[in-house]
Amino acid sequence: MSKKIANVVTAENNTLESQGKALHAKWKRIVKAEQKQITEFDLPLGKVMVALAAESGGNIKKSRLQDCNIHNIPKQRRSDAKQLAELWDNLQDYLPRFTSTSAMLKAYKADNKPAEEPKAEQVADETTEGKTSDVGQTETQPKAKRMSPDDVAESVLDMLDANGITLAQFEASFDSLKAILKDEDTIKKAVA
Repeated sequence: MSKKIANVVTAENNTLESQGKALHAKWKRIVKAEQKQITEFDLPLGKVMVALAAESGGNIKKSRLQDCNIHNIPKQRRSDAKQLAELWDNLQDYLPRFTSTSAMLKAYKADNKPAEEPKAEQVADETTEGKTSDVGQTETQPKAKRMSPDDVAESVLDMLDANGITLAQFEASFDSLKAILKDEDTIKKAVA
């Protein structure tokens, strides 16, 4: 009779529902342990890194890291921990959602990224003085995203604004260019 009871108990443990329940319990323990990593490992490490940086005036020497026995911790982990300690007060809202310090910092930075200026204004502000030329370099340039006609029109208006050109002046210049292009197209069609 005891064999029958043992078989019933074993059969109940082998159902998908019971296996799923056991995995769910394990998963909750894993997530909780990962969240504790942020508060119980990365934050104290970050506080040590901030203190070492303050002690040395910014750059921490390798010998000092060895003295504190944290030289074997990967540099990226130490850097993330330092940023975590510096931004700790701002990251409290992010803490429940993340189990990784680097992912949490990335999300925080993305949420707090300053708005970019329109590209036309950036071009007007930049100067080439003191910059090295990239002409002849073998790096491939990323392909530009295709713009819609509305995007092109907005860009043109931004450039006109940035360069102090009125819409009437632009229309006159554009009309003269259109006439030249039409003449070129007629000549090409006549030759072909």
